[in-house]
Amino acid sequence: MMSQKSAFVFSELFEQFQAHENYPWLFARSRVTYDLCRANGLIKDGNTKVVNPIHATRDQLATYHKRAYLDLLLRANVGVFEEAMLKNGLGTLECPVYKGCFEYHSLAVGATINAAQLLQEGVDVVFSPTGGFHHAGPDFASGFCYLNDINIALNLLVEEGHRVFYVDIDAHHCDMVQDAFYEDDRVLTLSFHESGKSLFPWASGFETELGRGKGEGFCVNVPLPAETDDESFLWAFTSVFPPLCQAFEPDMLVAVLGADTLYSDLNSHLRVTNSGYCQAVKLISQQRHKLLAVGGGGYNLDSLSRAWTLAWAIISGFSIEDESEFSFGGQFWGDRIASLRDRPLFIPSDTREANRRECERVVNYIEKNAFPFHHIAR
Repeated sequence: MMSQKSAFVFSELFEQFQAHENYPWLFARSRVTYDLCRANGLIKDGNTKVVNPIHATRDQLATYHKRAYLDLLLRANVGVFEEAMLKNGLGTLECPVYKGCFEYHSLAVGATINAAQLLQEGVDVVFSPTGGFHHAGPDFASGFCYLNDINIALNLLVEEGHRVFYVDIDAHHCDMVQDAFYEDDRVLTLSFHESGKSLFPWASGFETELGRGKGEGFCVNVPLPAETDDESFLWAFTSVFPPLCQAFEPDMLVAVLGADTLYSDLNSHLRVTNSGYCQAVKLISQQRHKLLAVGGGGYNLDSLSRAWTLAWAIISGFSIEDESEFSFGGQFWGDRIASLRDRPLFIPSDTREANRRECERVVNYIEKNAFPFHHIAR
C-alpha cells in the first residue's frame, strides 16, 4: 500500500431513487462498487476515509447553472411532468421527470464538491462513483445528466488558484465540460471517446476542436472509431495523455473513469476490456498529482463494479499487476465467482488494422496541431 491519503465518497441514499422501470441509469452503481471494494479488502478502516456526502447548495449549483433552470428542476423533483420542461431537456426518454430527480443529482454534485474539498484539505486521491455528469448544460439536461458536477467542481478548484488537468475516458464526449472551458487556459480538457460519427452526443468531440482565445490548444479530443480495442485505445492514450499532462504541469487531476468504454456495455460500440482500461487508469495514477476520480457512464452493473473496483485498487495504491500476489480473494475463472478481470476479446485483424490507422491519423493531427501550444516535440 502506498503512503497516501485516500477517500471514497459513498451514500446509501443514492440507491433510494428510481426513475421508470426501463430507465438505463443504474442508481445502485455506488453501492455495488463500494460493496465489491470492501469484499476484496480495498476499503479498510484506518486506511481509507469513507465520506458520506451532503447535497450541494443552490449557491453552489448556481456557479454553473442558471437559477431559472434550478427552479424548474426543483419543480420536476415532485415527479410531475410539465410540457414547458421539454425546452430544457426535462421529460425526454434520456432525462425523464421522476420523483427526487433534483435531490439525486444535487447529492451527486455534493459528492463531487466534497471530493474537491478533500483534495484541498490534504487527501491525495478521492473517488466518487456517482459523479461525472458531463452532458448537463447551464440550463438544460441531456444524456442522463441533469446537473453538471464536474464543471461545478472545476470552477471551485480554479477559483482557488489550482491548475487542473481534466481527462475523460467515458465512451461519450464530455461536450459540456469542453464548452465551459473552451476559452480557458486554467483547465486542459482531454477526452478519449467513441467518435461522434457513431455515438452521442454526435456533434462534438472531433480532433479539430482545440479551444479558442486563451484556451486555444487547451482542449484536446481523441475520437475513437467504433470497435476500437485495447491495443489501439492504449496506443492513443499513451501517445497523448502523458506528454500533455507533463507539459501542462497541473497540481490536480480530475478524471472521469466511464465504464461504458468496455465491450460489455451496450451503450457504446467500443471493444475495450477492463485490462486495457486499467492500464489507462494506471497511467493516470502514475502522474503523482492529487486525483479526483468520478465514475461517469456505465450501464452494466457487473462490468462497472468490476472496472471501478480495479480502478480504485490502482489509484488508492494497491498492486494488481500480479494476481497471484493480489488475487482479490483467490478467485479464478473456473470458480463460481470469476476474477475481476475481463476475458480476452477477439477482434478480427482487418477491423484492428483499420481502427489503428484511424487512431494514428487522429494522434498525428493532435501532435501537429495541439502539441506545439505546449512545446511538446513530436
